[in-house]
Amino acid sequence: MKRIFRAVCAFAGLLALAFGGAPVLFGVLNAGCLALLGFGALLFALAVLWDAFRLDAGNQIVRSFHTMWDRRPPAARPAAWWRRLRAAAALLLAAGFLIGAAVSVPMARQAYFTPPGEEPRTALVLGCQVEREGPSLMLARRLEAARRYLEAHPDAPVVVSGGYEERAGTSEAAVMAAWLIERGIDPARIHLEDRSHSTEENLAFSAEIIGREGLPRALAVATDGFHQYRAAIYARKNGLAAAALPAGTPWGLFPSYWVRDIFGNLKALILD
Repeated sequence: MKRIFRAVCAFAGLLALAFGGAPVLFGVLNAGCLALLGFGALLFALAVLWDAFRLDAGNQIVRSFHTMWDRRPPAARPAAWWRRLRAAAALLLAAGFLIGAAVSVPMARQAYFTPPGEEPRTALVLGCQVEREGPSLMLARRLEAARRYLEAHPDAPVVVSGGYEERAGTSEAAVMAAWLIERGIDPARIHLEDRSHSTEENLAFSAEIIGREGLPRALAVATDGFHQYRAAIYARKNGLAAAALPAGTPWGLFPSYWVRDIFGNLKALILD
């Protein structure tokens, strides 16, 4: 049983390494990538080396590298320093996993179990990277989620929120508005918020527009699922109520962005 458990932990460590490293190959490096790489490396090393550094009766290390695949019987006991080190590493991994799981529950609830319903709402599209040619893949998926909602609710206004992007030479909001207009959304329904450069600013500056224009303070937020809970936190802090229009995230990026937003949500809950 112990060998099976260690094999499962080693596989989980390799999986975390893969999900943390894959985005780097496409030029994406964020806190989620680093956390997954660190977690995976530590979990894999601990699973493989749990029985390393064993002592004989004379307190001499007789086997410094007893791996999970080594079927020879180990020496009597691990060295005391190794017992303390592996216990500390195991506690660190367990604490990280439990904190991540605890934050993931409200993240998943907000993203996938908080639909907009039929009451009047303002659609809010949260910006992300844009290119000179138009929105990035992730932003295009957010816009598509908003477009479907706006077509199903022809009286709903929409706020597109995102500041100036040097790479595109214009604001994210302007790129999003152009995308929606090209796909048949009436320009009169679109309100541009083009000052923000963070989720906190997205909601704060959008709340100003909503109040000034008399738009519904209930929101249908179009952003990736991993981002919905943080948007809802800042919406609540600005007197708005957020429901979710979750956009699909490319599967290879989803784990690292989810972990990144665990840190973002802790910051929003504790520090902001």
